[in-house]
Amino acid sequence: MRKLLYGFVILIFILTACSSKEKPAEKSKSTEKQTESIATEKPIESGYKPKEVEYYDIENVDREFTDVEKELLRHPGIYSGDQYDEGKVNEALEQLPDDLTQEQYLEEMLYLLAEDFHEEMQTLVNFDSSVEVNVDRPDETVNSPTLKTAHYAILIDASGSMKAMSGNKTRMEAAKAAVKEFAEQVPENATISMRVYGHEGTGSDTDKKLSCSSSENLYNDHFNQKEFQQSLDKVKPAGWTPIALALESVKEDIPENTDDVVVYVVSDGIETCDGDPVKAAKELVDADIQTVVNIIGFDVDDAGQTLLKEVASAGNGEFTYVNSERDFKNYMKVQYEEIQKKWMEWKETGKSEAYEIKEQKKELAYSTKESMKAKSIQEKERLKMAQIYLKDRFADYDHPASKMFSMIVDYGDAKWRYAVDTGNQAWRESVDNGNAEWNDYVDEGNKKINETIDKKNE
Repeated sequence: MRKLLYGFVILIFILTACSSKEKPAEKSKSTEKQTESIATEKPIESGYKPKEVEYYDIENVDREFTDVEKELLRHPGIYSGDQYDEGKVNEALEQLPDDLTQEQYLEEMLYLLAEDFHEEMQTLVNFDSSVEVNVDRPDETVNSPTLKTAHYAILIDASGSMKAMSGNKTRMEAAKAAVKEFAEQVPENATISMRVYGHEGTGSDTDKKLSCSSSENLYNDHFNQKEFQQSLDKVKPAGWTPIALALESVKEDIPENTDDVVVYVVSDGIETCDGDPVKAAKELVDADIQTVVNIIGFDVDDAGQTLLKEVASAGNGEFTYVNSERDFKNYMKVQYEEIQKKWMEWKETGKSEAYEIKEQKKELAYSTKESMKAKSIQEKERLKMAQIYLKDRFADYDHPASKMFSMIVDYGDAKWRYAVDTGNQAWRESVDNGNAEWNDYVDEGNKKINETIDKKNE
């Protein structure tokens, strides 16, 4: 049976060949008539109207978009993404004329199949790879929407009793040395003031009124070692002890827009001017500004300790009794340790936030890149399928639609490459900027911590 079928096929081939040889003249005449007819007829316009292409716009871009960027901003095709329907796409392809150029066929195919990249483009074109962490430095609230400011107010007792010796120094000399060391540890963005009280007149009854009404601000600014020392040198022990007056007057020293205030009162005795320092401390704390009043008593007797403890309690602070320069410095060291702790917390918070922001931006760059890659691949494959359909429809090797494969591949690859290059660049910049910010917090934090440790160990 197979031999018979084979012979039948051969016979058909031979007959067909003979028939072909017998009709060349007719074919030639037919061709001549067809040519003549075409020559005499007027050209028929196809009536083809190309689709109007629309593009998305991205604001705040101060440069011209590249060709591939413009294509990525093209409005999506009517069968793009989840709207894809191969049957409907093929129906639309059937309606296309057979005399378009490759470029025109591609435009028609994109009108049907172009993917929507505009959200990814919005992300990449305006991608902000900067990593900036704004952690409030010590004595300021972390994660506050506005920068908080801190003020340290030091009130120094200049009563005559501060002339008394404490070890090999006077109480005043020891107090000055410790106050200076503390002032040097105040955060750079904070302000510091120095107020002296009881510094006028003498300790005599005749000078009581003058001395009890004396309270003067000698310094109020960010810490400047030279200027602060010059102001501290002016403090001389002289008269009585108006602690209440100093607490009332310190309100004048607090800068506007200050959020937190820490008041340190240095005294060697009780209120001797008939004031009420407990009431003054409470009123100071009850003000709108968050205030803590700390009392440092120097060689204070039992009555003085009791009063100063009450003042500190009213001021939400603490009373510390010191009977020597060593005790005074030990107390100050505790303050240094608190500042050191805050710098460590500041450093760790900054590191953590820098890392978190970096990771978020890395993920955004990566996910955007991968989304664009996936869409570009899907778009290219669908365009290739549409090209195959047109190629089969026209069944002509020389037809423009049959020679579009490379054009489609190049078009799709250009979008894919843009996604990879731009996404990778955004990712790398996020990494570099995040690492730089992380290192800044480490360097500054370590510097401040070491400075505080050095001062504490002196």
